[in-house]
Amino acid sequence: MARLYLTGGVRFDGPHGQFTDADLPGHQGRITLAALALERRPLARDELADIVWGEAVPAQWNGALSTIVSKIRTLLARSGLDEATVLPSTGGTYELVLPPDTWVDLEDASRRLDRAEGAVRHGDDVSATREATVASSILRRILLPGVDNDWVEHARRRQLDAAHRCLTVLAAAWNRLGDHQLAATIADSAIGVDPLREVGYRVLAEAELALGDRGAAAQALRRCERMLRDELQVAPSPETVRLAESLRAQP
Repeated sequence: MARLYLTGGVRFDGPHGQFTDADLPGHQGRITLAALALERRPLARDELADIVWGEAVPAQWNGALSTIVSKIRTLLARSGLDEATVLPSTGGTYELVLPPDTWVDLEDASRRLDRAEGAVRHGDDVSATREATVASSILRRILLPGVDNDWVEHARRRQLDAAHRCLTVLAAAWNRLGDHQLAATIADSAIGVDPLREVGYRVLAEAELALGDRGAAAQALRRCERMLRDELQVAPSPETVRLAESLRAQP
C-alpha cells in the first residue's frame, strides 16, 4: 500500500521506493502535489496555476506548470506507480489518480474524525477516543511546513477546524469515560487551537467541575466570555450561559 504524507513534511512511500519534499521542484512542486492529492478531482491547468502561484502567476506559467507536473509524475513512477495512469493530462486538466488502497494522511484523519463523531452519536465513547486520538495526531502537524500562499493557508484553516472538532470530541468522550484530568488537558488544547469557539471552554469547565474544582470551572467560562467580548464583541451562547448559571446555582 502506498502512503502519502502532506503534514510535517511531504513524503511518498510507494511499492518500490519513496521521495520527500526535498526531491520535489521547490515550493511550487509541493503545492502542486498537495493540491492534486487533496482536491482529488481534475483541475484545469489555469485553476492549478492559480493555486500554485496565486496572484503572481508567471507569464510563462503553462510551460512552468508542465515541467512541475512532469517531475512529480517521474517521482511517482520511480516509486512504483504506473506513469501512464497516475497523473494524466486530459482535456486541459490534471488529475492525481492514486491506487485505491493509497493512504493519505489528511484523508485518513478526516475519515477517523467522521467515525469518532458518529461513535459519539451512538454512545460509543471508547471507539470515539480511539479514532479521535489517531486523527488528532495527524491534524496537529503542519500542512506543507515552510510553504505559504493563499491556497495553503485556506487548507490549513480547514485542517485547524478539523483539529478543533477532533480535540473537543476527544475531551468530551474522556470526560464521560471518567478521566477528567485528561479531558481537561485536551479541552485546553482545543482552546489553544481556536480560542474563539465556546465548546472547548464548556468541556473544560465540565471536566474541572467533575474534578471538584468549581473555581477552575468558573474561570474557564469567564475566559470564554472575556474572549468573545474582546475579540468578537458578542455575548456567550445560551448553552454557555446555562452552564455558567448552573455552576453558580450549585452549593
